[in-house]
Amino acid sequence: MPGNPPSPVTAPASESASGSYDPFSAFALIWAVTTLAHQLAFTFWTESWQGWLLVTAAIAVIYRPGCVLRLGVLVVTSLLNLWHKLPFVPNHILFEGMLHLIMLIALIGFFRTGPGRRELAREKAAFASRLALLGAAASVKALYFFLPGIPHGPVPGALTTLFLLFALCRVLFGPGKIGSGGDYYDRIAPILRVALLIMYIWAVIQKLNWDYFDPEVSCAAVLHKEIAAYFGPLLPTGRWALMTAAVASLLFELGIPLLLFFRKTRFIGFAAAIGFHLWLSIHPAAGIFSFTSLILAMLVFFLPLSWGVRLQGLWDGQLRWLGRGDPAKGRKRARALVVGVFFVTLITQGALYLTIERSYEVFHTANRIGFFAFFLWGCWIGACYLLAGWKARKDNPAALNRARWTLAWLGLLPVVLNGAYPWLGGRTQTSFSMYSNLRSEGEGNHFFLKRIDLFSLQTDMVDVRESVPNILGPSSRPRGIQQFANIGHHLLPWHEFRRLVSEMEGDFEVRYFRRGEELALGRKNGERHGDPAAFEPLPLLQRKFLWFRRLQNLEGPMCCTH
Repeated sequence: MPGNPPSPVTAPASESASGSYDPFSAFALIWAVTTLAHQLAFTFWTESWQGWLLVTAAIAVIYRPGCVLRLGVLVVTSLLNLWHKLPFVPNHILFEGMLHLIMLIALIGFFRTGPGRRELAREKAAFASRLALLGAAASVKALYFFLPGIPHGPVPGALTTLFLLFALCRVLFGPGKIGSGGDYYDRIAPILRVALLIMYIWAVIQKLNWDYFDPEVSCAAVLHKEIAAYFGPLLPTGRWALMTAAVASLLFELGIPLLLFFRKTRFIGFAAAIGFHLWLSIHPAAGIFSFTSLILAMLVFFLPLSWGVRLQGLWDGQLRWLGRGDPAKGRKRARALVVGVFFVTLITQGALYLTIERSYEVFHTANRIGFFAFFLWGCWIGACYLLAGWKARKDNPAALNRARWTLAWLGLLPVVLNGAYPWLGGRTQTSFSMYSNLRSEGEGNHFFLKRIDLFSLQTDMVDVRESVPNILGPSSRPRGIQQFANIGHHLLPWHEFRRLVSEMEGDFEVRYFRRGEELALGRKNGERHGDPAAFEPLPLLQRKFLWFRRLQNLEGPMCCTH
């Protein structure tokens, strides 16, 4: 019905008539819910103004997914939040950032030369004053951080954040809408499909190493056994089962994108992607369910029009049921349901930290609570995809929207390069090598790839033998995922060692080996001793874009790391 935005649970389709399918609105809505799922996986964002801007933008898209400008704000706030957290983000969040870069480039073209220019001019009166207020609020926040002499502290920080949130809400929840989402969707969908294919291919390539097929250390074996623990004796965990898990994971990761690209195998591709990634999401490791949520959102780009129409029909029926025959009431209830579940889950997670402690152990409990909220969404959206696809099997299969040249295609370059970084001597932690047992350091363990030291960052390794306090261990009050990466591993590049030392506060002492020599450094009574280069802070770009794994050894079996 006119003016009624689709439901976040049931009808993420056109804001026009019931039964019509709008691919852009469907994508925008599912993407916004996925953003909220990410925030439930890692709740550290609650202490940052960037995180609250992102959540506000996501909720605004849920309430009006047909507006390209609102999605654009979501993209910008997500990139802002990513920059704040870099480099300590999971692989899939960095990948999502690359997808957002593609979306942002396409947005610039849409508003400069596409239909967005005309629509923005038409809605200028509705948006001009609110965008000016947002610009003023952003300027105040920037002055708070960068202008000398401005008082800092919880109160001024909170006041500037509240002003920024107020201005953002004025833009996002006021009247006015930038439509023509179909044109924007046609710009980005083909590119994002190729980005997904590249990510999967790199994930497979990184796993082609000797240790991934060793049941004693393979990440596939480790994940299989830890998931099987939830099911007792129902799942086999013998050597043959662990080897099968390693081979099957590669077949799924290579097969899923290929199956999705072809009409005759697309339904099988959907079934494989949904089943495989929902199964992986059961694992208790922080963030795996967040990755699954991203994959489920990416599937919308592979929906043919006839499939989408069937999907819309399912959502319309659910809307009527939720609204007891009134679709408009169903939309309101569905939106309230999604936003309500998000905040109830978030408050529950926060209550654990406040009533127990902010510790490494409590984080995992809170993460499990976020998983159950996600799993309801994941099973629902996955079932809707498959049921709609089954109903559409005899329909006239319209082809996916065709690729056309835009500058946004250049956004694929970071995706391609990201997987190549370990082999160029660059970063190893977020290079699509998640749970791959990959080691490019030393002689490496890959079947056929060998490192070319273009950057020479993996050749200078440090072996930390002893430190007081432990600079490699998680703090008692973790503030980010850096605290959870490769705990107990003591080999790391000099770059990463320098980061730890330069950011260490108070007195400390470290004994380490570098280039065959035993050395020591630290700080006592405020006085530094040891290699002065280790205390030099990293340059901004290195600090933001380089992150390396910690290792147990350079020659033996490579244990499972993420």
